[in-house]
Amino acid sequence: MQNNRVLKLSSADNVRELGGYKTTDGRQIKWHKLLRCGALSFIQQPDLQVLEDYGVKYDVDLRSGQETRQHQDQVEASNIKYIFDPVFNEDRTDNSQDPEEFHKIVETDPNYALNHMTNVYRQMITKPACRKAFHELFEILLANQAENESVLFHCTAGKDRTGLAAVFVLSALGVDLETIKADYLMTNEVVKAVTEKKVAYVKRNGFSDRAAENMRTLYSVRIEFLEAALAEIDHHYGSMDNFLKAGIGLTDQNLSDLKANYLE
Repeated sequence: MQNNRVLKLSSADNVRELGGYKTTDGRQIKWHKLLRCGALSFIQQPDLQVLEDYGVKYDVDLRSGQETRQHQDQVEASNIKYIFDPVFNEDRTDNSQDPEEFHKIVETDPNYALNHMTNVYRQMITKPACRKAFHELFEILLANQAENESVLFHCTAGKDRTGLAAVFVLSALGVDLETIKADYLMTNEVVKAVTEKKVAYVKRNGFSDRAAENMRTLYSVRIEFLEAALAEIDHHYGSMDNFLKAGIGLTDQNLSDLKANYLE
């Protein structure tokens, strides 16, 4: 099977390989071991079969209970093991306010989306429950020791909770920060068509250009979001390495085992 960064599935969005990225010590991440994506709530059997054939053994769902109850991952008809691992107890990366009130906010405050999302990213560093969820993800990664078996992790859009999880995983494996940032920002290109459809939809439904730009920010990733999280890490832990150990709870042995398992 050809190794591609983006897996183009018709019934799941933003499905991407983390294999092939180089590390600072000259190795690279193995292919068919790590996948990130959006939710699998509407995945159809042919695409589910593609993931099985690809080697996916674990489906780690970072969404809240509220989100999973509304739209369950459709993996029951496969050999993929579903694991519920919520970063938040509610969906804070979208907005669950009253629609009219929310519309008023995005119309009147041009910086709402930027401020809201940077705050969400800070919370993913500072809240113990968020860090616990990331620790659980690493526990699954450590358990995935068979060759050509993949861990797939996702949230709803595969961009924020998933994006930050990928930052931590790539950091733990020794990928440089510029490559990590590029992988994070790749979401905008991969889901560009989907984002534009969503923006066009809100414009057709009475949102001004200002409000639509707020929505575009909510539908996208911005380097400011990631930098807010990285600044919080530096402030509280001093470095990413210290955060992975003191914040997420990884040991030196864990980090060594991850590299032995996922690098070549």
